[in-house]
Amino acid sequence: MSDQSTTFDDHDPLAHSILKVLEDFTDEIGARECTAHFDKVVDGKYYLKGKHLIQNPERFTEDQLVFPMLRQAFGYSLRPQPKQYAPRWPRSGGVPDFAITSLPIDVAMQNDVRFFGEVKPPKKLKNARNDMVEYLDSDLDVHAVALLTDGFDWELWVRPKGESVAELGDPHAEASLRDSLRTVQSRNKVTEPYQPHQVRTNINTDAFSAFTADSVLTVIEEEFGVKATR
Repeated sequence: MSDQSTTFDDHDPLAHSILKVLEDFTDEIGARECTAHFDKVVDGKYYLKGKHLIQNPERFTEDQLVFPMLRQAFGYSLRPQPKQYAPRWPRSGGVPDFAITSLPIDVAMQNDVRFFGEVKPPKKLKNARNDMVEYLDSDLDVHAVALLTDGFDWELWVRPKGESVAELGDPHAEASLRDSLRTVQSRNKVTEPYQPHQVRTNINTDAFSAFTADSVLTVIEEEFGVKATR
């Protein structure tokens, strides 16, 4: 995964949308008086702890960072905890964390496509990947698109029907918010001036453009011949 920053015009709509999500997320961290703890999480020294958030870390990551990124920055509509969408999910009663409904559910199911996502707390992206592999390798009869994230790092996987995940090798796309999250934390610190331009400079818009609704729906149309109305 490349960690090279992308320089772009301040009016870049994707950069602006991501920045707004990160600012709102950072403000929530500050409101919960978790700035010092979160600094250590971003630096990779600690896991995000529920006792500091007064909330389950995975749910906090979903509500405050991942779902706003999906909706506001990437332009998706989604359905959390979709039932009867992912057949033969291995764990009893298990469902993906969300389904992307920008590709309508009925269209997806009629065309044997599943577009879903898994969310884990920071530093646990591997767990999301393991969940995806367990699901996809147990159901080779559908085309699958999976968005995986721990809030910091993001992966997009595109699996054609009949292939195992091992045959894919690497994700279709990867991107990271880690550097931007580290920089935007200055909003909560009286000793450091907040510089939004520096945060934007750390956002790799080239990498994140592959995660937008328009980009991924285009991939689904080109790879699987399934078109969503946009």
